Amino acid sequence: MLLTIVLDNARSQRCALGQSLAQRLGIALRFLPAYSPNLHLIERFWKFVKKPCLYFKYYADHLAFQHAILACIEQAPHQHKETLASLLTLKFQSFKAVRVIGEESNVSLFPVARRTQIKVSSKAA
Repeated sequence: MLLTIVLDNARSQRCALGQSLAQRLGIALRFLPAYSPNLHLIERFWKFVKKPCLYFKYYADHLAFQHAILACIEQAPHQHKETLASLLTLKFQSFKAVRVIGEESNVSLFPVARRTQIKVSSKAA
């Protein structure tokens, strides 16, 4: 496979015709988890655009609304370069190296109960 395309789970993208055509053309199709808007860069960018353009704003007509959206998108790379650089990163957190509670012998699942038991046993001694 020379080309990999990452898709969401839209029905049109999962149809048999599209999958067989991709296979014949040597295209690997990879589907995102069912609901994963944080993996879609466009979803993160739209969330960024909505804040200055939609929150607590009123537009008299559709044209004014459209101009506000376009102006925000146009200005974003210049006025919000650092914010967008951190928001639209392709780096995602991986949980492979995270320790699970209970894997270590010195980690208690119920630390409060353990402290209570120690206090009770020390009073008895």
